[in-house]
Amino acid sequence: MHGGIVGVTRFVLSALLIPLAGCAASKPATDLTYQDVPAERIADRIFLADAIAAAEGCLPPFSDVVVRRPNFISPPAPVDGGCGGSVRATAPWEYVDAVSRITVLHDAVVREWDVLLQSGPEAAETRSYGTTLLQCLDRAGFVQRGPGDPSLESYGVGSGDIALDNAAQQCSDSTGYGWRAAAQRLRTLKSVLGRRESEINDIARLRPVLERGVRPDAGPEGTRFGLPQ
Repeated sequence: MHGGIVGVTRFVLSALLIPLAGCAASKPATDLTYQDVPAERIADRIFLADAIAAAEGCLPPFSDVVVRRPNFISPPAPVDGGCGGSVRATAPWEYVDAVSRITVLHDAVVREWDVLLQSGPEAAETRSYGTTLLQCLDRAGFVQRGPGDPSLESYGVGSGDIALDNAAQQCSDSTGYGWRAAAQRLRTLKSVLGRRESEINDIARLRPVLERGVRPDAGPEGTRFGLPQ
């Protein structure tokens, strides 16, 4: 009888442990530092672009990882941030080292992201929704202007033709090109970020180092990095 009770107890415990083990096995090894970041805040939240900009008095760097819907009428100008220079030359080594580590991670992510977008199924997906936009331009009376495979570039989109760029924007909105392009870029970027999560977690700990470089609100006599101006 005693053996029967033990057997039942073992069965019940096993039944309880199996789903628990399954939960543990399926739980991602992540604290979701990148998954929940809004598309327009990836540069600031992950690469600490806002803290660098505040410390160095420059435009926020790393604008190339800000995911937006395409805007053919007035595309955002590329921003290099204008950071570094004499400001960084007078910074403590801890600050310079932090910015260097962040930049290395950013550059590695962008390279991997570009490769992912230009290969395999991702490249095929880009061609697929790109074709719908070009077909819409054909129906609007715009044709391919340059050599090579049909593309936005060979059609002249973005070359300064206002009528063409307006038509491209209308086609982007009506065919779903814009949201599909943005969704793909965000999905693939977060996929690359996921493979770099431990590095992202390390970078997040550098924010206090960067924030110590922010100019205090002390007027023209204030200091940056705790050093005389």
